[in-house]
Amino acid sequence: MIRIVSSQQMQEWDRAVIEKGTPSLELMDRAAKGLFDAVIRMRTQEETVTILIGSGNNGGDGAALAVRLQKAGVPVRLISVGNPEKFTAESAHYWKLAKALGVPIASEWQQTQNELLVDAMFGVGLNRPITGRYAELIDRMNQSHLKILSADLPSGLDANTGAILGTAVCATETVSMQFPKIGMLLGKGPALCGRITVCLLSDESVPPIGEPMFWQEPEDIVPLLPPRPFDSHKGKNGHALLCAGSKQYIGAALLCAKAALRTGCGLLSVCTPDAVRPAFGALPEAITIPTGTEDWNEQACKSATAAIDGKQAIGIGCGIGSGNIGSLLSAALQSRKPLVIDADGLNALAKHPELLSLLHENVVLTPHPGEMARLMGCSTADVLADPIKASRLFPCTTLLKGATTIVHGNGSTLFCTEGTPALSKGGSGDVLTGLITALLAQGLSPFDAARAGTYLLGTTAKEAYRLLGERMLLASDVIDAL
Repeated sequence: MIRIVSSQQMQEWDRAVIEKGTPSLELMDRAAKGLFDAVIRMRTQEETVTILIGSGNNGGDGAALAVRLQKAGVPVRLISVGNPEKFTAESAHYWKLAKALGVPIASEWQQTQNELLVDAMFGVGLNRPITGRYAELIDRMNQSHLKILSADLPSGLDANTGAILGTAVCATETVSMQFPKIGMLLGKGPALCGRITVCLLSDESVPPIGEPMFWQEPEDIVPLLPPRPFDSHKGKNGHALLCAGSKQYIGAALLCAKAALRTGCGLLSVCTPDAVRPAFGALPEAITIPTGTEDWNEQACKSATAAIDGKQAIGIGCGIGSGNIGSLLSAALQSRKPLVIDADGLNALAKHPELLSLLHENVVLTPHPGEMARLMGCSTADVLADPIKASRLFPCTTLLKGATTIVHGNGSTLFCTEGTPALSKGGSGDVLTGLITALLAQGLSPFDAARAGTYLLGTTAKEAYRLLGERMLLASDVIDAL
């Protein structure tokens, strides 16, 4: 996992490392080395490197880069978009060194035919919209069709939210110093940062303060899914229960159940209204439990509640519709068994706020921002304004869906970026619920099941997308590729 930080955490980390004895000029030179490596990788032989620098330490990184490039014989020029009289001491040091080495310096950027742009104008401290000539400059950069390398994060991107502050650089690649910033993974961040690489500035053991946040990597998931022993059998692989489906949403129950089976639970029972049961002839591996009703009502809840005993994990909500399942949710929560609540289960939970006090460490909530807003009693805009805060609201594992999914649990917040536009279709959430429920039944912790399920859904969808294309892709194709 890669540690993620806010702008405040990054600034405090800088101070702590300097206090431990690493000079700020040395940190700036190390940042320049990371940028230098990226320039050499990105640049063609004909291109001049044009570095646009501001007056803060982000600009100092750019000036230090110019020094390295000049010494290496790489054509380089500096464009100072800030006031040199307002340079920080460190920036002024490398600015003067670049001048002494003969680096060409100008105050205005005019595009040339062959150049690679380096954006070192505004760093993590930016907290107001970019306007005026700075905004015009960034717009010209974005319209130039040139490759752009951003230092630390694209200028104009809010380091904490991923919002665009007036306007922002659209980078080909971003070299983030020591830790990626929250805003690089949220909102517009992924689209603006391009390829993200991390430049380590210090190996000193100085962890950022505050609750840890991480960016999930593929190698984090592999240990959660070990090979099964040769003598494995269905009794060792968990018995899961899904409460899903209605006359209107038969497919949701089938998708969820098929995903759970593909994910490897030993046995799967599906409690579903009698009107839905015939459709499960297409999925003979699932055990169907009749509710004795045509849809979800109090009698159906009693049937589902009776089926909880003996199950290792429960998934409630996919395709249930508007049925009243408050008593089922209450029974499932009070059982303390691993439990996934999704879709109409979340809507039912919002209608019964008294049940929120029953949430516990074995529960996984999987809302999208609209569902989270209903649970919180606020607007979707409020959730999107601070999704990290929203994900930390309840005493359970919360999987807040989005282009970057946030999973919070076990005192950690995890950013999962395996998603794809191909998943923006009906049925994807049902597949995810089946995945997580099956992983819980096989013994994974709620936090591990949520993050592994997110990873499996996203990476499998990308493989199916490679074969089919995002507009042709169906949720069932993802299951087939699983």
